Amino acid sequence: MVGQSIGGSSAMATMLEDSRVRAGIDMDGTAYARIPKSGFSRPFMFLGSAQHVSGGPADTWDRDWKLLTGWKRWIVLSGAEHQSFTDIPLLSDALGITPLPGVLPAARASELTRAYGAAFLDQHLKGKRHPLLDQPSSRYPEAEFCPGSCAPS
Repeated sequence: MVGQSIGGSSAMATMLEDSRVRAGIDMDGTAYARIPKSGFSRPFMFLGSAQHVSGGPADTWDRDWKLLTGWKRWIVLSGAEHQSFTDIPLLSDALGITPLPGVLPAARASELTRAYGAAFLDQHLKGKRHPLLDQPSSRYPEAEFCPGSCAPS
């Protein structure tokens, strides 16, 4: 299950209630569901903007990271903002709306979201291992693996 914003929060909430959901991605959503103290072992990935850097203002990812006991990744896209994980930036480009300076270009945000999302789903639902998920990639320098490599903003 993959979702953005409240949909990302819903991915974890659904996984906690329904064992049929084998893997999940929260794209830039605040986590509202509480993982049991015993932990959660199914594959899960956080993919977000700088607000979700470890130690940042959206501390629910910090809280939940410690309770994810299975395969997990936390990737922050530098220059991304909350809508970067949707088609709104692409539609804005098509309408000629100029993005804010320093914001990840729409096409690049889409490429990154698709690359990391597809790699995760292929690996955990199709059994196709993806090295993209193992470490930072020179092809995608905007993707920072957290915690550890991401400094609080």
